[in-house]
Amino acid sequence: MAKRKNAAERAARDAVKKHPKAALTIFLILLVLVAVCVVLYLFVFKEEVDGFLAGLKKPDGNETGDPPAVVSGDLAEITSADLSIHFIAPGVKASGDSALIKVGDTEVLIDAGPSKGNVPTIAAYLDKYCTDGVLEYVISTHSDEDHISGFVGSSSGGKRNGIFYSYPIETLIQFDRHNKNSEGKDTQLYLDYCDAVDYLEGQGTQVYTGLQCWNNADGAQRTYYLDEAQTISMNILYNIFYEEESSDNNNYSVCMLLSQELAAGEKHYLFTGDLEKEGEEALVENNDLPQVELYKAGHHGSKTSSNDVLLSVIRPKYVVVCCCAGYNQYGAAEENIFPTQAFVDRIGAYTDKVYVTIMWDEETNGFLPMNGDIVFYYGKSEEETEKSLKLWCSENTTILKETAWFKENRTWSGV
Repeated sequence: MAKRKNAAERAARDAVKKHPKAALTIFLILLVLVAVCVVLYLFVFKEEVDGFLAGLKKPDGNETGDPPAVVSGDLAEITSADLSIHFIAPGVKASGDSALIKVGDTEVLIDAGPSKGNVPTIAAYLDKYCTDGVLEYVISTHSDEDHISGFVGSSSGGKRNGIFYSYPIETLIQFDRHNKNSEGKDTQLYLDYCDAVDYLEGQGTQVYTGLQCWNNADGAQRTYYLDEAQTISMNILYNIFYEEESSDNNNYSVCMLLSQELAAGEKHYLFTGDLEKEGEEALVENNDLPQVELYKAGHHGSKTSSNDVLLSVIRPKYVVVCCCAGYNQYGAAEENIFPTQAFVDRIGAYTDKVYVTIMWDEETNGFLPMNGDIVFYYGKSEEETEKSLKLWCSENTTILKETAWFKENRTWSGV
């Protein structure tokens, strides 16, 4: 074997000596091919290749690639949990975001959609957990109706019932930019929102933008600790569209990473508002994002958010979609109805632990709970010795792909 190998090596060397120009030509061709492949990867097929490779690499490094089911929680444990993250199910037939983060007596409310008529539902939920009646932090991600309507609320006798008018708020972090409507005007809702913010400032609320937080400017902070031990932090991420214009209002979303320090390491939870693909690309480029336990699906599970460029980095274990599954709220094409098949296909490479708040009821043209109110919390029962991440839902903890709605309307090819 060794003799044959040596003979082959001598023959190769002799060939190079006899035909040096041919050998150089072959080398240059190979070099050009490698360069072309590198260029194609970097500028044309990077996301597709990365997405494919991400699909091959399993989320937890286990053989199945399927994250373990989160521990089933108990409603009574939530109030004593170190950290709880609540996704409030709308009380109306619509998709919209409203999430509450609670750490001890500190509360963070992220958005208050999806409509003015949903304010009583949000307020009733807040009253269960915000026992001191004060919201320490509110994040208003962007100016779309399904995110800010509840801040404004409805007016009766000259008095509004919106969240901004109903609770003392210590700090408001809001979007830097806003697109006018197709007629080049601000909507009445946006004007009402601005009035509500002015009201807050008059009450002593500190009002900052995402960019001010990122820059630690004017009293704003990039990182806010939510507990005295400074183990749970709310981190405002950099979004290039805090400073630059976008044709899509969704890209102005304030993005936040919630981080929790534990003896065994850190856990992270990501909120990106309705950030679209261009915004997600910039988010990944400009921030050192970790893998996350929980991801609030961008833009209600649309086909234009939760792209591989983001998912391949954060590799979420659990995902919550704040939407009315199957409801064609905006007269969109079938492929755009939340949660979309495109979203399902992409998220399926990382986890099947996907939960949805409500669903459209075709028979009544109303809505029904899906998982309902969704709460992830870190705690333990009296019988347990160690704390863990748990899940409690007001209706059930059935994952999306196992629901009757999904089996009738979507397909699954993920983990």
